[in-house]
Amino acid sequence: MLRNFIISLLVSCTVPYFLSAQDIHFSQIGYSPMNLNPALTGIFEGDLRFTGNYRSQWNTVPVEYQTFSGAVDLSILDDRYQQRFFSVGFLLNNDRAGDAQLELTNLGLSGSYARRVGRGQFLSLGLMGTLSQRSFETDDLYFDRQFDNESRQFDPLASSGESFQNNNTKLMADVSAGVNWHYRVPKRERRTSFDAGLGVMHFNKPNKSFLGEKEEKLPIRWSTYAFGNIHLIEQLDLLLQGTYQMQGEYRELAFGLGGQIHLDTDYDKELALQLALNWRSDDAIIPMIGLRYRMWKAAFSYDFNTSPFQVATNQRGGPELSVVYIVTRIKPLSAKICPIYL
Repeated sequence: MLRNFIISLLVSCTVPYFLSAQDIHFSQIGYSPMNLNPALTGIFEGDLRFTGNYRSQWNTVPVEYQTFSGAVDLSILDDRYQQRFFSVGFLLNNDRAGDAQLELTNLGLSGSYARRVGRGQFLSLGLMGTLSQRSFETDDLYFDRQFDNESRQFDPLASSGESFQNNNTKLMADVSAGVNWHYRVPKRERRTSFDAGLGVMHFNKPNKSFLGEKEEKLPIRWSTYAFGNIHLIEQLDLLLQGTYQMQGEYRELAFGLGGQIHLDTDYDKELALQLALNWRSDDAIIPMIGLRYRMWKAAFSYDFNTSPFQVATNQRGGPELSVVYIVTRIKPLSAKICPIYL
């Protein structure tokens, strides 16, 4: 019990400090594209895409961290020769962390413009506006005035001496932008594709302070990434992903390698199994398993801690689940109708 209390106090005091300076993140970077770069809005094979992500972190310590993300994006305007197109997307994020239940909710509206720049290649520019709310609770927090030095006891009923009236909720708005290069082999029977780009999130640096008289800027997050699918043989693809992100003093370097085994390649019965191993620098090793069936994709991964915090987590970082569903409209045939004479 004493060990749990010490761990809880350690996590409550230290981890929220780092989390306050960085955005949410997912280990499966390709399954949450709009959180990576607004220029990835509408960059997929199909007409309408639904994406959902859930992450639970550090369940083995007395506090937990849960993150949810949901998004929908679609192409709205394109020309008859498919040389360029516009897309729009809607993003919802919710993140809750620690004893203080530090909560962040994002509502984002994004748009992108993509133009063909070569055979099988598109360059897209994206812009996203986001309205965010940050809040916290104080019911489960401990303060030094509640500890009696003489008796060496903690009194939860003692006054904390702190006042949080009207200071536990913060609204802010920010703008993000990005550029993405997309390539796909122009042959239908080939599955090779690549994406690489740069996202600049919160470039207006909104004030995130809970104290009205104090200004504390939300740092810009620079997001660089590359991921791809390489068609090796009829039943096997090579999967690659990598990202490097910076926000204030925070740095994240992650990459992964895997394979996609095609169990059925018929157009209306496509079934594939994904197996991958990802790594996040100085933090976690992340095995992943995924399944693709027709227009559905789902993936499950688990973070095994390698950071110094593994002393508290027993190397169990937490699970992550992602689901993607893509709708593709059937386009009418362009064949001419010939008259039939009886």
